Amino acid sequence: MAGPDFIEIGTDDPASTTAFFTSVMGWEWTDMGEGQGGYFTDGTRKVGMHEEGTACMVPYLAVENIEVMVARVKSAGGSLMGEIADAPGYGRFATCIDPRGVRFGLHQDQE
Repeated sequence: MAGPDFIEIGTDDPASTTAFFTSVMGWEWTDMGEGQGGYFTDGTRKVGMHEEGTACMVPYLAVENIEVMVARVKSAGGSLMGEIADAPGYGRFATCIDPRGVRFGLHQDQE
């Protein structure tokens, strides 16, 4: 069974969200540049953050083969938001929606 191995935060106010999580969780923020978002770290793990109109926190579930799992999502009535994305240094990501609108992600680690 796939477990969560990555979290992505979407926010319409990156400065406020950054201030909140650095204050509450003690996470450090790394900005990846204009329009690229960035990530928080506690020294061991990373939590990504990007600008988005609707605030959300999306868990990404570890999978062995992202194409196979996206096909399973679709055959079970779910859908893929956009495309499978390759993120150098992080692996491959797919953001999905279940038939009721619950958003979740799939993450295939780098080989």
